Amino acid sequence: MMPARRASLLLLIAYPCSVHYGVVSNDYRPAVIVIAAAAALLAGQRAHGYRWLPALAAVLAVAVAALAVTDHFDLMIIPPLLIYFGLAAVFALTLLPGRQALVTRIATLLDGEPDAAVRRYTRRVTAAWAVFLLLLGACSVWLACCGTREAWSLFTNLYGYLLILGFFLGEFLLRRRCLPQVPRRSFAGFLAAMARLDRRSLR
Repeated sequence: MMPARRASLLLLIAYPCSVHYGVVSNDYRPAVIVIAAAAALLAGQRAHGYRWLPALAAVLAVAVAALAVTDHFDLMIIPPLLIYFGLAAVFALTLLPGRQALVTRIATLLDGEPDAAVRRYTRRVTAAWAVFLLLLGACSVWLACCGTREAWSLFTNLYGYLLILGFFLGEFLLRRRCLPQVPRRSFAGFLAAMARLDRRSLR
């Protein structure tokens, strides 16, 4: 596994743990550090040339934001909303005329040029992912505004991930039933094949 992917995986695990710790203990310093590290990693990957400059700028931006807010819980709300609504937009934008649906693109990279049935199915799944992620983001907003902090944290940092995993697994099983012509893989094999995809090929 490449160092950047390994770091991304570690931060993906550390983020919900550090945020939930901050909510229950009112000590958000670990969460701020994790968010700054994630911002630096993302900025470095997006940049060209001197990658440490945008990475440093990202860290400073997070630090300034943490110092600017009086209640660090407000800062914790932002990243998951960016993830939920950002990913929903990514799926939805690929449904625009003249573009290939994201799940169709993934199916093409994994199994070759799809037939008409696969294209219809994967387009519908792309729309389903967009709606599902939008609903998760809306639930997170509602809990942040109307629920307790502990309820928000449990949903955003635990139940949300479980729901995404369940949706992913459910769609995998449905695909095997609806598209028997598609090459069969185990769920672990499918995840491994997904992990090997070059993210640049999805653009």
